[in-house]
Amino acid sequence: MDPLGLPVTVIVALAVLAGWIGFAMGRRAERPDDAPHPPVVAPVNGYGDSRLRALLDTAPVGVIVNTRDGEILYRNARALEVFGQTAEEFAADGVPSLYARPGQREEYMERLYRAGVATMDEVLLRRGSGEIYVGTMTSALTEYAGRRCHITWFYDISQQVQANAEKRDMAVRLAMALEATNAAVWDADVVAGTCWWSDTFPRMLGFRTLPAMPPDFWERRLHPEDRTRVLAHIDAHLRGESAAYEYVYRLHREDGTWMWVEAKGRAVLDESGRVVRYTGIMTDISARRRQEELLRASEERLLAILEASPISVNISSKDGRWLFSNPQTARIFDLTRAQIERTSIPDLYVDPKVRERLSARLETEGAFRDAEVAFHRPDGSVVWALASWDSIEFDGESAYLTWLYDITDRKAAEAELQTAKEAAERALSDLRAAQESLIQAETMASLGQLVAGVAHEINTPIGIGLTAATHVAETTGRVRERFEGGIIRRSDFIDYLGTVGEGAKLLVANMNRAAELIQSFKQVAVDQSSGGRRAFDLKTYIGEVLFSLRPRLKRTRLAVEVECPEGLAMDSFPGALSQVLTNLTINAIVHAYAEGQSGTIRIIVEPHGTDEVELVFSDDGKGIPAEVLPRIFDPFFTTKRSEGGSGLGLHIVFNTVTQVLGGRVSVDSQVGQGTRFTLVLPRTVPQRADEPMMA
Repeated sequence: MDPLGLPVTVIVALAVLAGWIGFAMGRRAERPDDAPHPPVVAPVNGYGDSRLRALLDTAPVGVIVNTRDGEILYRNARALEVFGQTAEEFAADGVPSLYARPGQREEYMERLYRAGVATMDEVLLRRGSGEIYVGTMTSALTEYAGRRCHITWFYDISQQVQANAEKRDMAVRLAMALEATNAAVWDADVVAGTCWWSDTFPRMLGFRTLPAMPPDFWERRLHPEDRTRVLAHIDAHLRGESAAYEYVYRLHREDGTWMWVEAKGRAVLDESGRVVRYTGIMTDISARRRQEELLRASEERLLAILEASPISVNISSKDGRWLFSNPQTARIFDLTRAQIERTSIPDLYVDPKVRERLSARLETEGAFRDAEVAFHRPDGSVVWALASWDSIEFDGESAYLTWLYDITDRKAAEAELQTAKEAAERALSDLRAAQESLIQAETMASLGQLVAGVAHEINTPIGIGLTAATHVAETTGRVRERFEGGIIRRSDFIDYLGTVGEGAKLLVANMNRAAELIQSFKQVAVDQSSGGRRAFDLKTYIGEVLFSLRPRLKRTRLAVEVECPEGLAMDSFPGALSQVLTNLTINAIVHAYAEGQSGTIRIIVEPHGTDEVELVFSDDGKGIPAEVLPRIFDPFFTTKRSEGGSGLGLHIVFNTVTQVLGGRVSVDSQVGQGTRFTLVLPRTVPQRADEPMMA
């Protein structure tokens, strides 16, 4: 190979061609200026043809003699190999088909036939298979078999072009890699005492232009604290004490700052084992060092935070060994740091299986928080903690990161709170039972008042009847005596008949009156005591309830007025309605009027839509103060407790209307203008879950 990388045989062939072209140029000089065409080289079939023909046939490059229009007059065997064609294909296709770009041949022919010789360093040629490759060619005009033509030498340089491209690409990539990694390469010749640096080295040092770099350029920039160590490291390697060397040090930058570099390299030995050079790569790690310093500072801050944390932070192996724990861990378990290190973590759990379950949970669900866990203390007490778990890598080992927050006081408070809650629930249950008892007692008291009223009301007709019957009995006795003594007179018998007739009339009239009272009281009493549901006429039933209240109303100066349409049928609970009307009436008697004050109570009923009725119970009494009005339905609220009021009357009204009768109740009152209760009741009460279906 020659210095240019061409085979010697190619050089010889090109030398012959050069001589041939030189001969052609000499002949051109001998031609007159008005020659009709450029000079040509000596005819190929002229003098010395056999020797030249042998040279062309054996040339290591493709040789073709062809006309300008592409007719092939001669080609050597190498031409067939270069273009990958058979002799027949070569002869049939002609030269133009050998060019990948036909325009290149036309331009080349113009230059060749104008100048007599031409060269194209890189031309795209086509093989018989269609493959495109890069070649170089040199041509000169000549004559062959008496015809004007040209001879062209083809050489396939595609591999060389590819190799050069790969070298250039490798060089570019190396430069890019050095730039991207902020690295530099050096090659020190130990024998010559010189050192070559890549262009990136001075740029790393902050130079804008390439400076002169004498052999000691690098050494003079070593940090004083690193110089002795680094040079000793290199000397030891050059003495063969290590296979390669790697070290970190500082270099002085052009702007006066210091940069951290990491150098890696090795010595190169000759055949005798003597060091002749050493090469390596240097990387700017200043940013990495800053990050490491920041990370180290961050780790120190984090460690300080963990050390001061009021929460236990610990890292443990999967088999229960301590890998790290902060001081709070020892405080939670009431152990010293030495005791912590000697204690197996599973032994601290009240139930060791809890740790197994938490480990399994971490494996299946990932990190979790706030699992309540109980631990032992040396004194036998139990400490409760909220445990948060996560998985980490610690010193190359898979481990558990656990945060423990002491909730022992909270658990104790929760236990006390639970005890207090249970006590409060029992008290509430007792209170509700007492309230229900009081409500039942109030209901029974109302029924008792009804019975008392019945007794008082029936007493009059029964007393009159008893008096009449007694008088008749006495008169009958006297008449019997006179009759048995034989002294009875007609006038006596007539008087007796008159007395008996009058007594019978009184007796019948008052017994009928008593029967009516008993029947009315009986229906209301049964409704109140049984609480059953039935159909009834609202106007008639209101009359029966008021009739049962006559004994109480007779002791007052109050009048009761009722306005209710005829035939207003209800399917409801009459006993509950009786309780409501009774409580409202007694509430008005007790609270709305002073002792002996006259007034009027009005009960006005109107249909409310098609499915409801509106019952307005009003009085013209004192009215209710605004500050008291919002509380009148509260249980046990009364303004007459000193006079025996229980505070349950209106509470029973509210509950009965809303819960039993399925309606709504509201109140409106102003001091001095009376009070108005408005009840909206369904004409057919909705079926309750606990109520049996009617057959």
